[in-house]
Amino acid sequence: MTFLSKRKLVKAEQVTGKKKKTNARPEVKAEGRALTNVVDTTQSSRVDGTLVNAPPVGLPRASRLKKGAIIEITVFNWMVFSGPVTLKAEEGINLIAAANASGKSSLVCALVFGLGYNSNILSRNKELINYIKKGEKKSFIEITLKKNERTNTNIKRIMHINQNKVESFWFVNYKKVNQTEIQELQKEFHLNLDNLITFMPQENVSKFSRLSPEELFECTLMAIDKNLLDRYNDLKKLIKEKKEGEHNMQLLEHQVKEEEKLINDLEEKKGKFENLKKLLAKVRTYRVKKSMMVMSAKKKQLAEVRTKMDSLVKEKNEHFETVKLYLSELEKCHKVINHFSERLTREKNKIKEATSRYIKINVQLDEMETEILNEEKVMEDAVQHMHENEEYIKNLDKKKKKIEEELEQIENFFHQRANQMGIQKGSDDPEVLEKTLQEELKNMTNTNKQYLMRKYALQTEHASLMEKLKKRQNYQNIQEEKFLNSIEFTLRERILNYKRNIKSIVRIHHLLSDSFLEDMRKKYDLSKITNQNEMNGEIIDELSKRNIIYGPLCKYIKCIKPQFDYVLEFSLKKYFNSFLLIEKENTSLLESLYKNYKLSVITMSKQNHKLCRVTSEMRQHGVECFIYELFESPEIVKNGLMNFIPINVAFVLREGTFKNKSTKEITNFNNFMMVEISKQINEQVSSLLYFCDQNVHRYRISSYNENVFIDNFAFIDRRCKILYYISSEVKKDIHALEKRRKECESEMHELKEKMDELDVLKKQKNDQHNNLILQKSEVNIRKKKKMLLLKELQTVEQNLKLYLTGEQLIDEKKDRISKRINHLNEKKIKLCSDYFDTLKRHKENDMESFSIWKKLSQWKRYLSLIKSENAESEKKHEILKSQIDLEKTKHAALTHDIEELENLIKVQKGELSKEELKSLNEIKVSLEEIDNILQECTIQQRIYNNLEKSEQKYNMLVLSIGKHNENVKRNKEQLVNLGKEVETCTKQIQFILSNWINQIEECILFLNHNIGKFIGFINPEYGAKIELVKKNDLFEQCELYIKVKFKKAAPFLLLSVSHQSGGERSLTTMLYILSIQKLTKNGFYVLDELNQGLDHTNEKKIFELLSCLSNPTMYKEHFMHHYDYKHIEIDYQSKPQYFILTPQIIRDIFFKDITVHYLFNGFGVLSGQFDEVEGEVDDF
Repeated sequence: MTFLSKRKLVKAEQVTGKKKKTNARPEVKAEGRALTNVVDTTQSSRVDGTLVNAPPVGLPRASRLKKGAIIEITVFNWMVFSGPVTLKAEEGINLIAAANASGKSSLVCALVFGLGYNSNILSRNKELINYIKKGEKKSFIEITLKKNERTNTNIKRIMHINQNKVESFWFVNYKKVNQTEIQELQKEFHLNLDNLITFMPQENVSKFSRLSPEELFECTLMAIDKNLLDRYNDLKKLIKEKKEGEHNMQLLEHQVKEEEKLINDLEEKKGKFENLKKLLAKVRTYRVKKSMMVMSAKKKQLAEVRTKMDSLVKEKNEHFETVKLYLSELEKCHKVINHFSERLTREKNKIKEATSRYIKINVQLDEMETEILNEEKVMEDAVQHMHENEEYIKNLDKKKKKIEEELEQIENFFHQRANQMGIQKGSDDPEVLEKTLQEELKNMTNTNKQYLMRKYALQTEHASLMEKLKKRQNYQNIQEEKFLNSIEFTLRERILNYKRNIKSIVRIHHLLSDSFLEDMRKKYDLSKITNQNEMNGEIIDELSKRNIIYGPLCKYIKCIKPQFDYVLEFSLKKYFNSFLLIEKENTSLLESLYKNYKLSVITMSKQNHKLCRVTSEMRQHGVECFIYELFESPEIVKNGLMNFIPINVAFVLREGTFKNKSTKEITNFNNFMMVEISKQINEQVSSLLYFCDQNVHRYRISSYNENVFIDNFAFIDRRCKILYYISSEVKKDIHALEKRRKECESEMHELKEKMDELDVLKKQKNDQHNNLILQKSEVNIRKKKKMLLLKELQTVEQNLKLYLTGEQLIDEKKDRISKRINHLNEKKIKLCSDYFDTLKRHKENDMESFSIWKKLSQWKRYLSLIKSENAESEKKHEILKSQIDLEKTKHAALTHDIEELENLIKVQKGELSKEELKSLNEIKVSLEEIDNILQECTIQQRIYNNLEKSEQKYNMLVLSIGKHNENVKRNKEQLVNLGKEVETCTKQIQFILSNWINQIEECILFLNHNIGKFIGFINPEYGAKIELVKKNDLFEQCELYIKVKFKKAAPFLLLSVSHQSGGERSLTTMLYILSIQKLTKNGFYVLDELNQGLDHTNEKKIFELLSCLSNPTMYKEHFMHHYDYKHIEIDYQSKPQYFILTPQIIRDIFFKDITVHYLFNGFGVLSGQFDEVEGEVDDF
């Protein structure tokens, strides 16, 4: 039963302190006790908030609420709210219902910021300034929480905007506090707004199903008891410390082993280093002994070298006395030979000079010969030139006579022209006549230009008119183009292929004459037909004009009545792509069109079909027209289409003809039309096809039983996609264009006649003008010719004069050449005498040089004889010299080696200790034995090749051994301490686990019982369970899995986005939150639009379940788990507080023990809408 609820109106004061009245008119189905709060807020800044509530019957208000439950929330200038708005919460379920954008989420945001949390919880705007109402500088949030049965705690946050920054001031029980104290209050009142289980804003609904199993376990522990989560975190921390300690112990043990291994290696290196020191001392001692023995051997060799060198010097001095005489005779021979060589060189130089002079004289003689020949040639040329000049002078005389004759003729012409001019003095002046003719020609030219401009304008206008006419009358091509664009690609390509090859089709099947095709080709060559497509179009049009073939038929159909164009298109569309072949006897063409081009071809029958007419009775029944009356086309096309489409009997009805008519009336109409049509065509008609109200109707009577008929209809679209309609306005435009075209053509004909007459007159005037110009130009030509002839005559006379003077010059030149030749001959004779003198001197020098060469040869033979006789003595002398030099070199080398050995021994002895110096005298071995000992020491040194040999490295090695021993000792002490720490951690872990495990297991048992009961309450076929998975026995990493099923035979599946729908996840989330509420210490729960994914049935069940859970008695009766819980406390007596926000309330739901808050806020609420309510309304 639905009835108006009675409420008591409690007014909230405005900022100014005045009271206003508020009206609320919700209709709520209630059962038992109903409590309804109404909050009203508008967009205007002057509207305040008003709370309408009534206290529950029975227990005092908020007596069974937990600590931390919300008593009251007040906001001012917060998000969509203006004046201070107060929401007074009740125990149990507080359902806040309102339209979207009315301020539900604003209250949720107020809880977050008013209780000291930040915007990270909301997943909204991060800046606090964006939550304060736009345009306001001050805002506050005031929240009252339950502390105990007697007292409450008031928390107030005042916010000021200063320079685009928000300053917050906190007050607790009207005392100013800081942020730290607010955080302490959060812990005291168990406020877990950062936990999705207890506080789920609208933006985070989907996050719950996306929580990882470990995050879900931690959120569950935080919701039940923060101490459980702290102990879980402590447990993880202890396990981590234990693992780190065990890991550190392993590391230390490994380090100790490595250190001991390193100490052994260092000790081994130390022993090797000491052995090497002894070996090096032995090597130094034997090296000194070896150097001393080598030095004594070198001294003995030095004494032997000195003795040998003295004997060689004595032998050299004795041998030099025998060589002395030979050397003096040898010196004498060299002096004589040098003297003769110098004389021979001088004579040879003289011979060279004479030879060079011969060459110069020969060159000069050749040059003179050349000059004489050139002068003689010039002489011959001059004589030849004289003979040539005689001929040239004769030619010049002839040319002079000819020029004089021509000049005489020109003078006669001028004399005759002067006589003629004298005769014509009575006529007009030629210059005046010429000017008159020029003016007339100029006027004619201007007139011709005007005619040409007019002709061009008329041609342009005519072309434009023809183009417009072509466009207006070209509906066939428009229809064809629309049709080709609307059909499938294969069919379109077939039609285009036919059009491309129409010329070859015509020739093969002899459809048109060759003369027509030849005319087409000529027009194409003359550019009258611009392209091949236009030529193909002309051929196709000619075929249709001669009634041979029409196609495609779309091109030959024109709609007359545009309101029925869609009917016509629907009727004929199937045959738009068909080709109508008139002469069906032409089987070769028909087969070619079918096989080669795969076209749809229909043929013409001889019979003419009878056509129906619309009678007055038909018109009264609503018949508008028959289909064939809707379009224009050649009659042959209409008859061809009637073979396949009943357009002669199909008809169209007026719109609304069948409106409000019964089936019987429609049947009667169909029978009437069949009778009428049968009368007109004299045939029995058993079926109808007609169009009415955008539908196509098909009516057919059975051939077996006349009482049985089929009447069906189908919808057709009114849009016409292909057919083109020429309206009356377009026809008028075409008529006007045709009229103007004829006018243009007549005007162009007249203009052509005028231009022809003007051309004839212009030609006559041009002839007269040309005669005058010719006469005038002939006189000018004669004058110019006379001037040219005079100049030429002058040039000829000058040339004659020059050639006559040239003969005298040639004679003078001949005399000069003769004198030059005589002078050259005299010079040539003188050069020849010098040549002979030089030849005589050359002969004398040649004889002298021969005698000197002979004497020189004799002395050279004498020198070689002396050298051969004393060659052995000279060779022996050289050998002695080289031996002496060799011994001197040995002596110097030995002396140098001995000095170096002495210095080396000094240095080596300085490196030896006193004991090693004493042991030098005790070494009694040969040099070979010392070498063997040193070689053995070198081999031993190679064993220690990688060993550092400095004393500093040895000292560092000793220090390093000591340091590593200390590290080993220290690490062993750390191992003992770490073992004690690990043992302590193990004991602490066992201590924590002893009680915590039992609590966790009982919590999971309680949750499993509750969620199973709750989901069974929603639907007995549904199932849910909770599983706790741990990594090991120490509960190092725990994971909580929620598994559900929504069919009886289905398996349990993990709650996730991939397994369940949004509604199933929302239902499971709500049930899990409700299952945990008896274990938690939270004062309130917030669920923002969590029920929106649910259907009507599940949402109704959820509200019934919430009503049961809000009543402790009903909870114990239906859902209590009869199990002895020893380690956890379950609060069965307290009543939880829920804030459920929803944009709408589903109808036919009984709200039992639920407080419903309506938010009247937004654009639909007027300022002062609820001010007139007076009085009080009693409770039910």
